[in-house]
Amino acid sequence: SQLALYSKNPTVSQTGQMALTYLAQIDPTRVSPPVIDFSLRALDISSVNLSHQAPAALSALSRLLQPALRAQPSIILSRLPDMLRLTLAGIDSNDQDKSLRTLVFYRNLVMWIPVGGSITLPKEEAAIDDDKLLDSNSDGKDGTRQVGKQLMETRYSIVESPEYKAAMAALPESSVLTQQMQTTTNYGMTDDRDENNIEMHEAMLAMADWSLAFLDRVYELLRAAGEQEKLGKGHGGVGMRHTSADVATTRNFSRIMKETLTYCFAAMDDETFKAALRSVVQFLQEETLPFAVKDASLLCQAVCSTRFIRSDGGDNNPPTIDRSPGLDALVPVLTEDLEHVSKKSAIYRLRCLAGAVRYAGSTVLKHRGAITSAISFALSKSDDRALFKTGCKLLRHTLASQCEEYPIAQCFHPTRLANNGNSPPPVLGTSAPLHGDRICWHVPSSGQIDFTVSLLSQFALTRWNDLGSPSVDAASVNLQQWRQTLRVLRYSLRGCSGILLDEDPEIVLTQNTDICPKEMATAKLILTSSIETRKVLQGLRRRFCFNLMEIMSLIAKDTVDCESKSNGEESESRQYKKNETGSISTDSKIIKEVIAVGTLIMTRRGAQFKSGSGDSIWEGQKDILTDWCLAAQADFVSSMLYRSNDDSHSRIGDSYYKDGENSGKTLSRALLVNKIHLTSQALTGSASVQVPRRLRKLRGGLSDETPESLFSLDMTLQTLQEHLGKHEPSYPPKQTSLEAYEALVDGLCALSCHPNINVRGIALSHVDFAFTRFGWVVKHRTSRLLAAISLNDDDQKGNHGIPSCEQLVLQINSQGKRSRLAEVIKGVTKIVAQPKVVKQFLFGASNRLELVKTLCGTQKLLKLLPPEEVPKVVNYVNSIFLSYRSKLFSLPRNTATEQTTHESCLAFALSILQLQKGNNVTTVPDKNMDADDNDAGAMHWRDRLVAAWFVLQFIDERDLMVGDTKIVSQVWSTCFTLIKEEQGQPLQRVSLGLLGRLVSLALVDMSQMSDHSKQKCPDLSALQAMFSEETFCRAFGNALVFDHREDTSVGGGHSAQWSSGVEEILRDATSNVARRTLFPFNRMSQKSRTFKLQHSQLIESILLAIGHDNAKATACFLLDQAKELVASPPSEDQRNQQVTSAEIFAGVSRALVQYSNTEDERNAIWETMLLPFLDDAIAKMPTDFLSAFFDACRYGIHHFPPSYFFPLLKWSVTKVRNSLWQHEANEDVEGSNGAESAMADRFALQGKWLLIIQAVLVELDSEDDLGAVCKLPWYTDIFIKKNGPKDDGTVTPTEIELGQSWKYVNDHLTPCLLNAIGHPYDKCRDQIASCLFRMCFCHRKFINTYKALGNENGSQNPGIEIMNQLSSIRDSVQYSFKEKNRALGTARKFVSCCVHWGDAKHEYSEFIIPLLPLAFKSLQTIEEEASPEDHGIEADLVKGYRYAIADISSSCVACYGVSHDITRVLDVLKEMSSHEYWQIRQAAIHFLRCFQGAHKFLFTTEQDDMSLSIAISLLGDDRREVSTAATSALTGILTVFPQAALQELVSKYKQIANKSLKKKKRKTPPTEMSTEESEMKAAKEKTRAVRQQKSVFVLCAVVMGRPYDTPAYIPEALAALSKHSFEQRASLSVRGIVKMVCSEFKRTHTDNWEAHRKQFTQEQLEALEDVVSTPHYYA
Repeated sequence: SQLALYSKNPTVSQTGQMALTYLAQIDPTRVSPPVIDFSLRALDISSVNLSHQAPAALSALSRLLQPALRAQPSIILSRLPDMLRLTLAGIDSNDQDKSLRTLVFYRNLVMWIPVGGSITLPKEEAAIDDDKLLDSNSDGKDGTRQVGKQLMETRYSIVESPEYKAAMAALPESSVLTQQMQTTTNYGMTDDRDENNIEMHEAMLAMADWSLAFLDRVYELLRAAGEQEKLGKGHGGVGMRHTSADVATTRNFSRIMKETLTYCFAAMDDETFKAALRSVVQFLQEETLPFAVKDASLLCQAVCSTRFIRSDGGDNNPPTIDRSPGLDALVPVLTEDLEHVSKKSAIYRLRCLAGAVRYAGSTVLKHRGAITSAISFALSKSDDRALFKTGCKLLRHTLASQCEEYPIAQCFHPTRLANNGNSPPPVLGTSAPLHGDRICWHVPSSGQIDFTVSLLSQFALTRWNDLGSPSVDAASVNLQQWRQTLRVLRYSLRGCSGILLDEDPEIVLTQNTDICPKEMATAKLILTSSIETRKVLQGLRRRFCFNLMEIMSLIAKDTVDCESKSNGEESESRQYKKNETGSISTDSKIIKEVIAVGTLIMTRRGAQFKSGSGDSIWEGQKDILTDWCLAAQADFVSSMLYRSNDDSHSRIGDSYYKDGENSGKTLSRALLVNKIHLTSQALTGSASVQVPRRLRKLRGGLSDETPESLFSLDMTLQTLQEHLGKHEPSYPPKQTSLEAYEALVDGLCALSCHPNINVRGIALSHVDFAFTRFGWVVKHRTSRLLAAISLNDDDQKGNHGIPSCEQLVLQINSQGKRSRLAEVIKGVTKIVAQPKVVKQFLFGASNRLELVKTLCGTQKLLKLLPPEEVPKVVNYVNSIFLSYRSKLFSLPRNTATEQTTHESCLAFALSILQLQKGNNVTTVPDKNMDADDNDAGAMHWRDRLVAAWFVLQFIDERDLMVGDTKIVSQVWSTCFTLIKEEQGQPLQRVSLGLLGRLVSLALVDMSQMSDHSKQKCPDLSALQAMFSEETFCRAFGNALVFDHREDTSVGGGHSAQWSSGVEEILRDATSNVARRTLFPFNRMSQKSRTFKLQHSQLIESILLAIGHDNAKATACFLLDQAKELVASPPSEDQRNQQVTSAEIFAGVSRALVQYSNTEDERNAIWETMLLPFLDDAIAKMPTDFLSAFFDACRYGIHHFPPSYFFPLLKWSVTKVRNSLWQHEANEDVEGSNGAESAMADRFALQGKWLLIIQAVLVELDSEDDLGAVCKLPWYTDIFIKKNGPKDDGTVTPTEIELGQSWKYVNDHLTPCLLNAIGHPYDKCRDQIASCLFRMCFCHRKFINTYKALGNENGSQNPGIEIMNQLSSIRDSVQYSFKEKNRALGTARKFVSCCVHWGDAKHEYSEFIIPLLPLAFKSLQTIEEEASPEDHGIEADLVKGYRYAIADISSSCVACYGVSHDITRVLDVLKEMSSHEYWQIRQAAIHFLRCFQGAHKFLFTTEQDDMSLSIAISLLGDDRREVSTAATSALTGILTVFPQAALQELVSKYKQIANKSLKKKKRKTPPTEMSTEESEMKAAKEKTRAVRQQKSVFVLCAVVMGRPYDTPAYIPEALAALSKHSFEQRASLSVRGIVKMVCSEFKRTHTDNWEAHRKQFTQEQLEALEDVVSTPHYYA
């Protein structure tokens, strides 16, 4: 886990962090200290080689903090000063990732440990006890409960169990866990209380000092951010830091910094806080950092929201917050002399002030004058856009801080609560309880509500009323005034919309049963305010609603038929002049503000409402702290209590919060408070949905008819100004706010049709959001929206905000185009495409009928639009269709009215399809026609295509059985007409899908129909009549050709560029051509990617539906056309035509075979129709596409008894025997016979016949035939009763037929194939190998099934003969050099087929293992004279066998329980390891390495010893390639050996290695030796060298097998190896591997070298250093 922690792969590193967390939660006293110490070493600046591990070390510290602190605080407290000192450097402005991890660590640190102060740790017995907190009177009434008792102590007891201690004792001494020397084993506090208090005192001093240094680092971050921004764009400034790719990272960084600062200030004691506050004040006074203003405001927010001074409220009164030291210190600094500072300084101060007041609570009232003055100053600068916006933000945050409820971050740490007396003193790291540990909340008071309303009146309502002042021009207003007023109102509503009720608070409180908690709390709060405040708030939300509705009405009226403006005409950054006038209807900025304010007033019920993203972040923080072992214990106890019917755990309707550690929680105080805050925000967010529902229920509920919309175009600027200027309501009292909300929705729809594209886009997004809150309004607006698209709304101008599109047809601009119509249509179609609107069309047949008429009638509309707008509108209309298509479902028809409406839909769609092109479309462009008319005419095919899709989806079996016969007849006739006339068009492909659906429905068993009295068979006379015509059969065949994908290999490789939505329609049509099938339902899948099985199924279904007599004639027509298609000349459609011929054959053959009732009739069908076609077609079919006929033959005979296709088997075998090349034994010189050269031209045809016979052999599979034809399917066993008939095991006719078929194959095909294994053509050899495998594979399954039935007499097994022939190839003398290599290649391909297509249990044992010696021996070249070309063939053969051997070693696993097969493989390897050819020895040891790795857990002791002996025997090989490979294999073998065996092995080979060292040569005069003495000396030296190499390589393998730990025998092995690193004592190869192994050992053990070196003696260390140290000049 520790190694994974520091991985370069982020996923691996994160997994290592999680693993360390889980281990630390189980045994923190053993796991945490070494990991923390190593992390601290990585953070030290002196550790140059560990600096890259600093980010991972910080993450590890964050995760290990709480488990170690909870188990034994001294683990953290004793290391805390160093931890704080070393981690400060992690806050680096040049490394954002490291800074982020450091802030996360600090956030977790201050959540669990206080900052400064004198704190005495409690005694162990004084630790927090959840049982004591739950008093006897609570009974869970506060919503909390506990699951168990002392779960944490039970969890810690695991490490004290004898089993755990025994497991720990069994760990090697080099393990990190055993190296940790822990003086105490008890979990919690140590016995020395004074020592604990001293550690805590020192830790608090360190935390206090750290907090000031941490603030200095934060200041440096802010300064660096400011300096970076000042560089400007293109130089690492704004463009570098605030790109869209960095937005998420920047927001995440700001969020974590805010949380860290908040928790830090909350955890401080009073003295530390004062010092920190002085530091922040000094920073704000001395520096202005405009570009870091956001983070600076977060700093001010943290200072002012975490420390409050309370005052006693007196008797029976709760304590109140008197003042905030942070706010008292910052407000004078931030508001001082704003008029005389620069613009940037003023903005910086006001933004900081906004952050300071955000969560300051009632302490803001003390500074209300200064804050109000600051807001007034900013909003008075109307000419300064940035300063004005800053004032709006300050106003928003001030309002939100005074009228919203939120927790106060004063008591985020439990220890502080203990000192304040709010809870008993807890143990550090304990999960914070909710029960008995109060959370300080800010709840607005009456004075704060009064202050909020005063600010709203002063800055928002006054400006709003001023808009009612009459303007000089009757059609113009002051644009700057309107824009700024709307902006102030928008920011004000974002801050205080929660206190704006729809009704008077007294009325709201009378509806206790339907009111939501947020609304009830607000009503009670308003009743406590002053009379003036209540008077201002009375009806204020309704007033805003009606005023905004009137503004939208005026804009809609002015733009309903206005001239279209160019998009992007107004610049977003344009600054208005002070008294610039204009129309509000054409000003995009004003309209955008109106849209935003309207959405706010409709949907916002509080300032804090977004809890979704906060919940995700909170869940992530909780998962980091979750103790999964503890949580599992709690869940187990809870489930037991639930199953035992415990009353407190099984009450229905109650929801409890599992509180404290005894409920499995591991939460800090901060996270607990955040969760409660998020819950409060969720309630605020849900109020935006609950309040409209309550108002609708008061109006009458779901049964109530929605009243007429209040939105209209009868509005003038003068009337609007009169209503805005009135302080009293200008709307009738009976018109509630709900009607105003619905009118605002219509207003948003009207603005969705605005001429400005930016306005339309924003309005559409707000319409989508409004529909989520007021979804019921969609029902009454769908007809209006569809009428606009259909241009049938002449009398509905302005109805529901939509202009009359029919009237806009007459409006043409100066360029002669209907641009305004296009703008409105685009807006309407986007509204219709929204999910809420599309969902409305799915319910009810009448709604579907309206949509069908609209989508199929867009031709009239498209003809009128400008040409450049047609593709856009088509795309928008298609978005409606796609959205509807994705949600479509079958609608039941239970009444006659519903059936009639359904038939009306079909009749309308059929009428569209039956229209001839000349009726609606001008196929030849007329010179007098406009360009848009010509373009629209070309689009007419889309309407017919959509109509066909609707028919395809709506038609069902009920229509065929009990529907109107006239409509059904029209459906059949329309389908046939489209297939004949729409050649090659998408409409023809949809018609094929419709035909397939009709035929499938006609073949469905209608016995399950509910109306049995009217049951009748579907009328198929039209189908029979059409397929009796040869012309239609040809048209049908051509339609199948065009139903394929285009051949991208011809014509440049470009795919079809379909119009938008066509591809989805074609996909639906293809899925309806035929029903789904499981074919081929075995391991041999389809060979052809072009062959469409649905076409064959369709042809089969048609022939079965039209009857036997008609089917035969139709089959003749189809086969005749298939012969023409297979002989098609080269073209872009040639591939599809030839594949279609195969599809026709498959469908025809399967249908005709099913019609044949007798064997004579089947044989006649094969001999007269099917086989002649195959004989002709396969000869003409290109080899590249022949796989289509392979699939066709398989489908044609799939799951039929063997007698059904025996003529095909006999014919295919005859074709192979008559055409396949054969080896002639008496041929002395290869190629001398002229027959071979004559046969060379027929090699391609031979490959075709071999492929066809494979298809027949695949379907001769016994499991399919015996299981699917003669017996019931395997899945029917569970449905058969126990007393049902059982199989008596007798031989069935099908089994006899199958045995006869295999006998025919063995007698006629097997000898032919075995005599052709040396075929000159490579592709034919591939096919021969596949055929041989298929014969062995299928026949073996047949024999197994035959034996399972108790019948021993089966046909002769072809596998025996095949194996005998293949095994004898290399030693055979009947082959020439070329033929032998070709035959060996065939054997290799046979082995590959067994590996990839066979079963491990049978093919591996019966074929692969017997051929394994052949594979190894084939690596040796044949010692014969041959030409260079022949040697090249031999080299390719050797290469292929190398791949085959590697494939076998890594892919085949003998895991089927037969251990003898493993021994057989090892015997082969043992034999090959002593082969004289070194390449074979090398391949054998490589095979052993992979084989042992795959079977290491399946080996027996004898097999382990055998593999070890094979590897060791090759260590002393004279070829370096072999010995190196043997060392690698031995390393893998030794990794699974027990430690005792390795210790014994090291001792043995250490002695051998020491004895095999070269002896120093004595300085003696040379003497002459005889030849025998020289030979004896050389042999002796060779034996010594082999013994040295073998023993050294064994020791090297042992060392390399322990890369992460250091058992006791490793230093011994290294010490022995070091003696062989000198030139005088070992050969070059031995010296090289010794140095490599020692260097690798040192590299892999560097991270924890201090722990590993303890396993070495001084002598062993010196021996290791002698090898790994680099020699230098002064050595």
